[in-house]
Amino acid sequence: MNNNTLPSNSSSLGFFLYTQLATGISLAVLSPITITSNVLLLLTISKDPLKCLRAPATYLIIALALVDLATGLLVEPFFVMYRVASYMQWSPTLGEPYNSLIQIAIWCSTVFLNTSFLFVLGLVFSQFIAITYPRHYHSVVTARRIFVFVAFAFVYFTGFVLLQFARVSTATLLEVDLHLHATPITFLLIISCGMLFNSFHRYTSVSRQCVGEDRDMSRPKSKQINERQFTIVILILSGILILCTLPHIIVNILFYKKQQTLQESLDLWAANTIANEMMFVKVASDAFLYAWRLTKYRTSLKLVLTCQTHQDESLGLEMTTVTNNT
Repeated sequence: MNNNTLPSNSSSLGFFLYTQLATGISLAVLSPITITSNVLLLLTISKDPLKCLRAPATYLIIALALVDLATGLLVEPFFVMYRVASYMQWSPTLGEPYNSLIQIAIWCSTVFLNTSFLFVLGLVFSQFIAITYPRHYHSVVTARRIFVFVAFAFVYFTGFVLLQFARVSTATLLEVDLHLHATPITFLLIISCGMLFNSFHRYTSVSRQCVGEDRDMSRPKSKQINERQFTIVILILSGILILCTLPHIIVNILFYKKQQTLQESLDLWAANTIANEMMFVKVASDAFLYAWRLTKYRTSLKLVLTCQTHQDESLGLEMTTVTNNT
């Protein structure tokens, strides 16, 4: 957009710039929350005072937390500066250094958000295997395979972003990213969540039937409860990601498919800004889901914050009682 063609008194321009200011302030709040929550999550997993956070799927949670932490550190502050500067200068087009900062933020967010999609998809797949084929879980889901999966995701999306240095335009890369990555992965996530929910429903039905008939289950009661809690966390995590991603996909499809007037372009840019904000809300909420739903994570976090390195017998008994009651 050219500044010479922008009506300074346009209501659309005002709406766009006020949107920039509001989302910039929101990001200024979300950024420290994202950083703090994910640092605590990583610290809790590294300390692991209850020795209960060592499953192979935990490495996907670590990778997701690192991506969210990097988003809070590298992406969100740059967006805050650019959006607030746009409002202060009352212009949607800024000069340097803001252009360079927003380009860095866009490409970093492309890598981080796409990898986070894959990590959530990996969590759904691993939990589906754990519930549907428990005997094959440890042979299918291994730490080595997860490391390879995480490394492949980072290398692939970093290489995709580096195509800009091969004289591929930014607009073309972002459109390809929308149709090749964001949209297919989101639909795969929807299908995978449906499969996991269906398998989880069958699993809980069988569990209730076995309890009602007073039969011994092949897995301990505490492990069944942990699997239920973790499955619910993954389903909620995936649901929030889907709900936050769909508006972003819809707005960008409209933006690329429709020939806009200046007013329509400003309205779509404002809608895109709000859709992007929903993605950052999702990033900030990830760590809180574990604290909300996982009893063992909450207990481990309390032990870490109180500088206790191990649980005594009374705490272990209390933990078992709380888990069974849950």
